[in-house]
Amino acid sequence: MSFVIRHAAQRAVPRARGFAAAAGKGSYREQQQAMVAHAAETTELWRKISYFVCLPAIAACVLWVRQVESEHFAHQHHIMEENGGKLPQPPAYEYLNRRAGGPFPWGNNTLFFNPKVNKDMEAASE
Repeated sequence: MSFVIRHAAQRAVPRARGFAAAAGKGSYREQQQAMVAHAAETTELWRKISYFVCLPAIAACVLWVRQVESEHFAHQHHIMEENGGKLPQPPAYEYLNRRAGGPFPWGNNTLFFNPKVNKDMEAASE
């Protein structure tokens, strides 16, 4: 008896088949056109965000960093003029320039050593 009731209940409720019927938005072609239109709108939104938000923010950061670095360069140039064209040696704090693992394969200085702004560790170790 339960088989008859279950079979009748299944026939009474129509089932939706396939993606288009489940979505309830019309044909497949309409859905594709709606998706293309949405993609175009989203692309235009992000293009506007890139041009009107990101690029001005990058320009503002570039100008700020340029100003800070020019002040730093002017200060460093002033310090060098006071000390006869060379930067003064930094204080010999024990926690600076520690080499616990031994020297680098290319020597005591870092790979990006610049004698104008970095302490020469080759001269300090001698």
